[in-house]
Amino acid sequence: MHSITPHPRPRWRTAALCGSLAATLTALDARAQDANPRTDASATPSLSEVTVTGNPLGAAQTVAPSSTLTGENLLLQRAATLGDTLQEQPGVASSYFGPNAGRPVIRGLDGDRVRILQNSGASIDASSLSYDHNTPIDPLTIERVEVLRGPAALLYGGSAQGGVVNVIDNRIPREPVAGPEGGVTGRADASYASGARASSGAALIEGGNDRYALHVDAFSRDAGDTAVPITLGCARPGSPESARRICNSANRAWGGAVGGTAFFDRGYLGASLAGYRSDYGTVAEDDVSIGMRSTRAALEGLWRLPGGLIESVKGQFSHGDYQHTEFEGDAVGTVFKNRGSEGRIEAKHRAFGRLTGVWGLQWEGTRFSALGEEAFLPPSRTRALALFAHEELGTDWGKLTFGARVEQVRVRTEGALDAAGEPRFAAGSRRFTLAAPRWARWCTPAAAGS
Repeated sequence: MHSITPHPRPRWRTAALCGSLAATLTALDARAQDANPRTDASATPSLSEVTVTGNPLGAAQTVAPSSTLTGENLLLQRAATLGDTLQEQPGVASSYFGPNAGRPVIRGLDGDRVRILQNSGASIDASSLSYDHNTPIDPLTIERVEVLRGPAALLYGGSAQGGVVNVIDNRIPREPVAGPEGGVTGRADASYASGARASSGAALIEGGNDRYALHVDAFSRDAGDTAVPITLGCARPGSPESARRICNSANRAWGGAVGGTAFFDRGYLGASLAGYRSDYGTVAEDDVSIGMRSTRAALEGLWRLPGGLIESVKGQFSHGDYQHTEFEGDAVGTVFKNRGSEGRIEAKHRAFGRLTGVWGLQWEGTRFSALGEEAFLPPSRTRALALFAHEELGTDWGKLTFGARVEQVRVRTEGALDAAGEPRFAAGSRRFTLAAPRWARWCTPAAAGS
């Protein structure tokens, strides 16, 4: 299945009736309401938006080439897959394998050369192995997506030559939800498209005060076979032999998450637990479908240090348990499993003149297996340990940005036997070291025009 050419994307698109509902619930004061509402500026706190991956130093503008999709633009471009959602961004395309599988392609690079993150942590899946493997991320739950290229990409992976895609969902709130007095906010989205008789919906609710915040979200997506203007054959049992639809392109996905954060005078500590389920057809073969399951737990904290060399320390830990099964009709074909954990510590140092930067340590361990007739990779264990740095130097005409990463990786295969009991994959191990320095220059608009 992995070597079959995907069905081409139809040039004609059916008219779609889409409706979207975005509602923000009024903040509910947890304390007694004041009869005379305050009108001073301090009664309405304002927080500036910070791009997490595109600018790890929290400046007002990003230095590295990057793009951000959020708000109304995200609502209008949101599609069933992450790749299709981002394909209108500069330099980004989708690896489109039918309407149910699409991974971002950055500057013509895909697979492991594009790093997919969830809240700056690794997304443990198998989407980089084959185009029909979708990412276990549904755009319905996304609040912001950042596409990052250049030196800052080295903070997240030595193999990310194409770039980094960071999906942010606020399942671990990093700021008080409704100001110091507390409250509750929420959002609901719903849509329908006639082309595939697709209905989708998502809802989230957040509450808390200046000391804690809670987050709960859920989503559901259900779509039938996609309509096209020509008649196509279909060999799927129980389906018409020919119809004006793409055979085996239906999809059903659902999931949700719960998370919470405790805030302190000098930082915060939060955790989340998320689940994702999807059952979808592959358009290359009429009788092959994929059942995907993913569970992800995450822990994140930030500690600010007044005075001294280090300004703040940020730590993250995540664990993912991913599995998808390829069914040939009702029979189980190949089962892909990927379980792993990732941790990282970032230390932001104080400015030395105009020089600011972040130094950090990252480690990652995964255990992968593919069992079945189409298992083209042996079971393996991967361990990686990396040191990274990102520095920015401000000048009168703009900024210089530097990135460096040194990573040691060890891969060990456990070997496997075929159905007849003969060796199919040999056992062995490899250890190698990656070193990747990068730099870039960014000019202010005034300097660029001079």
